Amino acid sequence: MGSPMLEYEEVADPYVVEDVADAISNHIRVMILEVLRKHKAITIGDLIRELEKRYSVKMTHGNIRVHLMKMALKGIVEMTKIDGKDAVVLKKDVRIFVKEVEENGR
Repeated sequence: MGSPMLEYEEVADPYVVEDVADAISNHIRVMILEVLRKHKAITIGDLIRELEKRYSVKMTHGNIRVHLMKMALKGIVEMTKIDGKDAVVLKKDVRIFVKEVEENGR
């Protein structure tokens, strides 16, 4: 038997779709989402180390905060503290699916 279908919210409002797509429209932000799907909450330092380990991507705190703030503005992540250190928490797992439509809408 295959894996159960993941629950998701389908968004039809084109303005909402545009906002969410814009928030994850960068390969670094997609990588951040992948890390957060595994960890849910992680310090910025650990996130930077995980990105380097997984993807060989080197980031500074300043660079990564720009990406995280863009995601935070759309409610995807939340900036917080863990043991007094700057951290990020995954608030909304975002995935974009493309539905193919045959000619004449069939």
